[in-house]
Amino acid sequence: MKTTFQFIIYKILVASATAALLSACSLNPQNVNIDLNKTLPEVKTTIFSRAVRGLGRANRIYGRGPLKIMSKPMTDNTGTSLPTSGEIPRDITEMVKSTLNSIGGGILYVPYDPEFMLNTAQTGYSEWGEKLLPNVVLVGGITEFDRGLVTKEKALDLGGTLEELDLPIALEFGDIRKNSLASITLDFNMVDFRTFTGIPFMQAVNNIKVHKGVGEDQLGFTVYGQTLGLRGNIKKIQGRHAAVRLLVQLSVLQVVGKYQKLPYWRLLPDAEPDSIVLDAVREEFYSLEEADRIAKIQEYLYLYGKPVKVTGRLDKSTLDALQAFKSKHALGNATAVSEKVYLALFENIPIEPQTQARRRQANAMIENYQQNLRDLALQETVETVAEAPREVSEPPEVQSELGTLKVWLNKSEFQIGEHLEVFFEVTKPMFVRIVSINAAGQMATLFPNPHQSDNYTLPGEVYRIPPVDAPFTLSVAAPAGLDKIRAIAATQSIPASSLPLTEEGEFDQNKKEHFAFAGAEFEVVDNALEKAMN
Repeated sequence: MKTTFQFIIYKILVASATAALLSACSLNPQNVNIDLNKTLPEVKTTIFSRAVRGLGRANRIYGRGPLKIMSKPMTDNTGTSLPTSGEIPRDITEMVKSTLNSIGGGILYVPYDPEFMLNTAQTGYSEWGEKLLPNVVLVGGITEFDRGLVTKEKALDLGGTLEELDLPIALEFGDIRKNSLASITLDFNMVDFRTFTGIPFMQAVNNIKVHKGVGEDQLGFTVYGQTLGLRGNIKKIQGRHAAVRLLVQLSVLQVVGKYQKLPYWRLLPDAEPDSIVLDAVREEFYSLEEADRIAKIQEYLYLYGKPVKVTGRLDKSTLDALQAFKSKHALGNATAVSEKVYLALFENIPIEPQTQARRRQANAMIENYQQNLRDLALQETVETVAEAPREVSEPPEVQSELGTLKVWLNKSEFQIGEHLEVFFEVTKPMFVRIVSINAAGQMATLFPNPHQSDNYTLPGEVYRIPPVDAPFTLSVAAPAGLDKIRAIAATQSIPASSLPLTEEGEFDQNKKEHFAFAGAEFEVVDNALEKAMN
């Protein structure tokens, strides 16, 4: 006696067998058509792609200046990518490159390719003087991969034959469902290119948990005497490579954001503030004089959207803007110029295109504020000199009013690629401009520069280019030969377009009554060229 269930099974088997036999005299898996989804190519994006671009905008808005980053090759340091048939990527270098190059906003990616650089140098295609050296180097890789933290499996097997209907056909069906949880960790560190030492606290260690789902459906039709073996295995790894890309993007955001002192956590969903960045901003606040603190707060208020000017004084518009800001952000009775207000302003500047446009206007106000400070210092100096007693019979010399200028270097001979350091000092308050002239006669301005924009200098201090812990270096470039450093000082601002220099790079002695001069020279040696010639 056959049950209703057996009858249904027979009907299914008969229908399946009939369809198979009618479709062809013999069933060949190579002739089975599979309908594949056809999709257009699309841009690869993740939940952090917009945050990466936002970091470049934040760098512009906060006025942090350019940063040149080189990335060393990064791989799977656990060694499990090959034994697991590529469940995680073996090399993540290209992911890091793409992430760095997509930041923008003054963050420049410098490729690491020694072979390419040497080849282009040997063929003469490359001019080293035009190449940029990195400020920092990014190192790291995949440091942990635990692939079987949790594993679950479900299976279903069905089978039957049509022998009772005198048909030599059997049907077998197997269904397996597996689920597991894996853990991947990525470590990044930042290294100072000039010293080849790690930069304290400039690191990121991130971990992600990834679910892996595997489904295996096996369907076998067997005609007695001829086995066809139509089998389909469906395997889907849910985003382990994509998860590594997320880790790369997140780690780059953290490391670059820390180094540039940016509130990068605002670009990430549900992220906590970074205490390292906030501590650096606190140090910045306490290192400023009172007037400069007010000027910085006015700068932040303007970027925030308030109609204030950068004056260094707590005028009515500034006090009104501060009161409105404190009310909105529940700062209570915090004083106007305080660490609490300073940090709140830092964390709440809008990272938007409109704010980036306001940054350009803020820079103009800051330059005007600094110029007013220089004019004030110069005026006080002139008044002091006017009040000082003088002998009428001996009028002061012009050179004495200018003061003297002294310049020197850290070395007198450099290999191409070595770092140059320029030092100078003045005996009276003066504007200073310093240029370098290489053996080919090409001139470049060393001071002022984007990181040392104030070239009004005061006596009693030794100035250094670049400053200690500056985010840039001066690298000696080709061609080999004698390079010159020319320093010029005056009581008025010195336009770059009208330097008192001859075509040969020497000082114009006809203008020495209006300028103070100082110079230095150094030899540039190309060891690579000498080795090639020998």
